[in-house]
Amino acid sequence: MSGPNPRAAAVSALVKQEQDGFSNLVLDAELKRQQLEGRDKEFASAIFYTVLEHRGTLDYMLGQFLPKGLAKLDAPVREILRSALAQARYMQVPASAAVNEAVKLTRAFRKSSAAGLVNAVLRRACTYDLSTARFRNETERLMVLGSAGKDVADFLRIHYPDEALGILTYAADGGRTSLRVNPLKTDAATLCEKLAALGAAAEPGLVPGSVLAAFEGSPAENAWFRQGYYHVEGQASQLAALCVEAKPGETVLDLCAAPGGKTLLLAEEMQGTGRLVSCDAAENRVRLIRTAVERMGFANVETLCNDATRQNPSLPQADRILVDAPCSGLGILAKKPDIRYKTLDKARHDELLATQSAILDTAASLLKAGGRLVYSTCTIDPAENEEQVAAFLARHPEFSVVTSEVPFPAGMTVGEHGALSVPTRTGMDGFFLCAMQKAQ
Repeated sequence: MSGPNPRAAAVSALVKQEQDGFSNLVLDAELKRQQLEGRDKEFASAIFYTVLEHRGTLDYMLGQFLPKGLAKLDAPVREILRSALAQARYMQVPASAAVNEAVKLTRAFRKSSAAGLVNAVLRRACTYDLSTARFRNETERLMVLGSAGKDVADFLRIHYPDEALGILTYAADGGRTSLRVNPLKTDAATLCEKLAALGAAAEPGLVPGSVLAAFEGSPAENAWFRQGYYHVEGQASQLAALCVEAKPGETVLDLCAAPGGKTLLLAEEMQGTGRLVSCDAAENRVRLIRTAVERMGFANVETLCNDATRQNPSLPQADRILVDAPCSGLGILAKKPDIRYKTLDKARHDELLATQSAILDTAASLLKAGGRLVYSTCTIDPAENEEQVAAFLARHPEFSVVTSEVPFPAGMTVGEHGALSVPTRTGMDGFFLCAMQKAQ
């Protein structure tokens, strides 16, 4: 393969990702290795993520014309088929071009013996009428039409039977990039004007201070980002941090902070005063927080590598604490397509619940009397959300659920133990938050 080839880069990254790697890290490494820039980089990225997002559907269609199935093929051939069909079905690439390039790639990857198969299968799969498909049960229907693994499909079928397919196919935030305005430098309306001048259509979002923008390239590749006028953060994530209601001069802890979006919002709310300690358990993730804080120019933020499941005497007693806990991520399937295919085995789930519980207990010990604790996740799993809060309140009767002054977008379900956003109801990511106060 001579010269930059975005299709080849996407296939190589998909092969590596299939071997068990974090999708964003695998793709970034491959793009750098092949030295792709500009449109080539964007095209390779689009192919990669389109395949991940629609893999279940792609595999089903390809499987109709592969008697021995995809699993029997060499990994590069399998990913060439997936990526070519993804281009033809979801990326407005003419089927003839997608097929011809796939055949060339097959030879370039030294799999010439499979070139005929690739050509024949793709020509039929590109015109397959998915509406004629017949499924054995509802789980299989969700796996194919919603591109999900069996465990995720079963979870949604059980907990959200009427919305399951919608959750799997919904593009949160309207498929746009959600930004958080830095109120110390501008406001949402002005930022929308500045971004529009750069060619990025933007409008205020559902959450106060949020902006939804459609970028052609990266939202980080312009002067307004570099100068700290905004940071990239989902609307749901912003809402959780806003519910902390951090005030200037207070001591605030962000116990599970990486990559730092909520920390930035808290610092903005504190107006550069007080003490904000931003923690994460991994040093490489703490570096992400530091980088974000330095770009925004905040001086009152301390970053710390800290395991929030354990007591740390160096942490101060705080007026307010945010626990954006590690979770199953079942609310952000559109943004992290890897999660669609994860296994939800009981042992790992129980371990996750125990971690969340331990972090909440740590937060309880660090919060001053009369202080506020906000617990949030990016999942729609009741066990990690409402049930976790109920168990915490049973262990800590000195806490009670309180109502935030921040207005919730329409569609949120507010209950006894917190507020839930389901993408099909709110237009945002799936997430959960609960604000609690410690007795005086």
